[in-house]
Amino acid sequence: MSRYFLLLLALTGCASGLATSPRSPESGPTVTFLHFNDIYEITPVAGGASGGLARFATIRRELVASSSTVITTLGGDYLSPSAMGLAVVDGQRLAGRQMVATLNAVGVDWAVLGNHEFDLRESEFRQRLSESRFRIVASNVTDSAGNRFHGTVRNGIMRVPTRRGELRIGMIGLTINSNRPAWVRFEDPMVAARREIAEFGDSVDAIVALTHLTLAQDQLLAEALPAITVILGGHEHENHVVRRGPRFTPIIKADANVRTVAVVTLTWPSGGAAPLVQSNLRVLDSAIAESPDVGREVAEWVARSDAAYRAEGLEPGAAVATIDEPLDGREAVVRTRPGPLTALIAEALRREVPGADVGVMNGGSIRIDDVIPAGVVTQYDVIRILPFGGNVVETTMTGSLLDRVLTQGEANRGSGGYLHAAGAAREGTRWLVGGVPIDRARTYRVATTDFLLTGRETGLDWLKPGNPDLGPVQPHRDIRVAVIEMLRSR
Repeated sequence: MSRYFLLLLALTGCASGLATSPRSPESGPTVTFLHFNDIYEITPVAGGASGGLARFATIRRELVASSSTVITTLGGDYLSPSAMGLAVVDGQRLAGRQMVATLNAVGVDWAVLGNHEFDLRESEFRQRLSESRFRIVASNVTDSAGNRFHGTVRNGIMRVPTRRGELRIGMIGLTINSNRPAWVRFEDPMVAARREIAEFGDSVDAIVALTHLTLAQDQLLAEALPAITVILGGHEHENHVVRRGPRFTPIIKADANVRTVAVVTLTWPSGGAAPLVQSNLRVLDSAIAESPDVGREVAEWVARSDAAYRAEGLEPGAAVATIDEPLDGREAVVRTRPGPLTALIAEALRREVPGADVGVMNGGSIRIDDVIPAGVVTQYDVIRILPFGGNVVETTMTGSLLDRVLTQGEANRGSGGYLHAAGAAREGTRWLVGGVPIDRARTYRVATTDFLLTGRETGLDWLKPGNPDLGPVQPHRDIRVAVIEMLRSR
């Protein structure tokens, strides 16, 4: 911590690191926030062309050297989904351990929880919190009993001494409730925000809302609570810089996987006026050198996870194919409509089973929640898309059962149980296979995933061995191997 400034958490009685550097006496009091959100990969993405936490660390250090006070904030979604996080090392899933260790090395100060943090098992989640050296502000999230998770705070006040006196900046954190395991309780974000802001009263010079909400929710927050100085958000994966509400409160989000980061400054003019908020997006590309120490941290985790996947017969760094169009694996797409990625996977299933009439897979098996850009696709990209793996399986279904499966899959639109099919299409109210209506009395050969035949998917509890309309189940290779070969064949 610099000898020029000190960060204290007044409401929690805890200390947290704050990066600082000297400033000229002519300039006014300024605090800089370096903000990023939705970080799933510790390494660069897009074939190494974009992002990377070692590059982010370089940006941070440069900013610290040129700015008075720098606070590094994370807008949620960092523990999951991650292919590396599902690697089994020393008998346990990494489950975000690699991410927390790297974020600690980077020097993150504050984070808010994202919806994907709750993909983890409760024990894994609590362990990651205990490993975190950064503070986590969770104004609307508790455990199921209403108690704060250890390592989180409802709010905080950052005290920043300046040559003109002490600045006090209030921090609140709000999380969307789209992922609700039984061990978590969510409060309405607006209700929680109102309470925390009221608790601050007149004791702060600015209020920062660190959020993982939809843009629409952030806009409502800005419109209803003009006391908020700036909203530093996440969740959308694409950058947004907009102003909403009676005071045109800035809402600022960066691109996922630190493709961009937001540099946000709060400057207090003389006379006690509200701070001026300015922001710019910094693109992280291969022109930015990697921080050596963070680079070593990243390399260590990559080596450990790669070894785990090699033990499963995969070679993460190997190039598979070059694609001409992006493969969109965002949840908002794969759980609501077909697209090039889901068509590719469903066809890979059908190709894996010779003579299969239909290939069927669920959108929820795609966990990347990101876009693979046009260009080289590696095996690690495929692992990111389908981190849980599992076997392709062959079975038979009567036309009656197949029709029922496809109809339920369509009814599951918006959830992980939304089904994608190769070889089948809907025409009005009926399903076609091979271009002709399903014959309910005929038997069809179907390629699908082992998970879909467990009866655990939404509305498909009857789709499991013992159903008289379902034939014997024969396993084939890992679904990721099938997809890799499909990509190579194109």
